[in-house]
Amino acid sequence: MAHNNSALVPSQRLRIAYLLALVGGYLDAYTYVLRGGVFANAQTGNIIKLGIAFCNGASDTYLLFLLPIMFFAAGIFCAKLIDDALTKRQLRLVRRAVLAVEMLGLIIVGLIPLGEGGNTLANCIVSFVAALQYEAFTTFRGEAIVTTMTTGNLRKFLDALYDGTMRHDPGRLRSAAVFFAVIIVFATGAYLGTAGCDLMGRAAVVPPIVCLGLAIAIITIMRRRPARG
Repeated sequence: MAHNNSALVPSQRLRIAYLLALVGGYLDAYTYVLRGGVFANAQTGNIIKLGIAFCNGASDTYLLFLLPIMFFAAGIFCAKLIDDALTKRQLRLVRRAVLAVEMLGLIIVGLIPLGEGGNTLANCIVSFVAALQYEAFTTFRGEAIVTTMTTGNLRKFLDALYDGTMRHDPGRLRSAAVFFAVIIVFATGAYLGTAGCDLMGRAAVVPPIVCLGLAIAIITIMRRRPARG
């Protein structure tokens, strides 16, 4: 974060990382399977598809990929605004506020009908709340872990695995195990998201809402009873 005294900086427990990674993988599957083939969490795919659309002159698909990118950017700014507003008031509620906004956004997504227009709006909202999560949760038990996408986690897993095996650093092996677990949980979320779409349709956003509520409960307990990650 830009300022060292930000309420977003301190580490969270790994159980929060696993919950949020599960949500991250789930929501990417949800928007891809049910909402028009858009990856609403990580914007790399949307930027690539936007470039392809421009090259092919497919102007009717520009907004399909451009709007989620714009809403992701808005989510990053909103997370910083929440951080600044609550930090100035010396309230340590930033993460829970972010998760509450994310839950509200997903409730709205669950109410939006399937279809081209509805899917675009739903993808924009998911991109927005994914950006909130991405910006607000950056460090878990001293490790920089991303819970809304997994390429960076894969690189860090391989870096740590190399250091642990080739350079005989047992601490780095423990880090490798953490990143590997996060990757597996993210993939599990994608699996469950796909299955949830088949079973529940647009209401498949209910399980991630429950996970976010559980994360809020865990953070609240942590605030009352501090312990090591």
